[in-house]
Amino acid sequence: MEIRKMYYFDAIVKYQSFSRAAKALHISQPSLSNAIKSLEREVNAPLIERTTKQFRLTELGQQFYERSKNFIAQYEVMHTELLELAKGEQLEIRLGMIESANHWFSKVMVAYQKLYPKNQIALMDTLYNQTVRQALLGLHVHGVITNQQIVDTEIKSELLYNEPYVVLIKNDHRFATREGLTLEDFIEEALIIGMTEFQTSAQILKAFEQENIKPHIQYKIERFEMIKVLVEEGLGIAILPQHYVTQHLSENLLIRPVKSEFLNRNVYLCTMKNRTFPKSILKLFEFIKTMH
Repeated sequence: MEIRKMYYFDAIVKYQSFSRAAKALHISQPSLSNAIKSLEREVNAPLIERTTKQFRLTELGQQFYERSKNFIAQYEVMHTELLELAKGEQLEIRLGMIESANHWFSKVMVAYQKLYPKNQIALMDTLYNQTVRQALLGLHVHGVITNQQIVDTEIKSELLYNEPYVVLIKNDHRFATREGLTLEDFIEEALIIGMTEFQTSAQILKAFEQENIKPHIQYKIERFEMIKVLVEEGLGIAILPQHYVTQHLSENLLIRPVKSEFLNRNVYLCTMKNRTFPKSILKLFEFIKTMH
């Protein structure tokens, strides 16, 4: 049984149409139909109920789809691993990255480049739980640095560090002379946070909820850098991860600790379980775990 036919069958199920699947596969519809008929002859049973009005898998077709989908996934992992092992030290290593890890990760890159100058590192934002899972299992990234512990049978989450959140204020703000703040202090302050669907923002809002305090949210911003700009303009104050705000802080800005047991977070390195990596990628993971 050819794996090519499994890919064809997978595409037909995905697009629920022979014509759309053929277009996506860049083959003719007759060629696709003939390949599926050949597959059905191999198993000596129909896999698809063909009617003019609807597309439906037979019971055997559904079982074949589930098993072939798993086989395709395993095949793609094996194929990718073999290509990477063959290249050795001329790889593009792709990592998902939360924004607050950018500063310390630059030190990892400097140390790593000295050992593996021919390898390229590509960094991309990976913000959502499902996006992390899809990026790893879809082989779009080798690893992800995230503040979410992904609990999954196919993904390994290793704790890198725990960090508190801190308050970011302009240096002439009334909180500038305070050494410690509580969430109650925020009631009358314009608060700048990230988008509410982000894990960081969700945790901050959860902390207010747990202390039964309603914050005055003035702005929701996608990027931490823009949040810093708004704080510097005096448009509000922000709560951000300590690792992020302690680096390259403008002379016009100050940070203050916030007293709340709910405002701290874990940061993880997530990778795909049971995947074989070349030594050069394993070395990068080692740097990540020791140099944060």
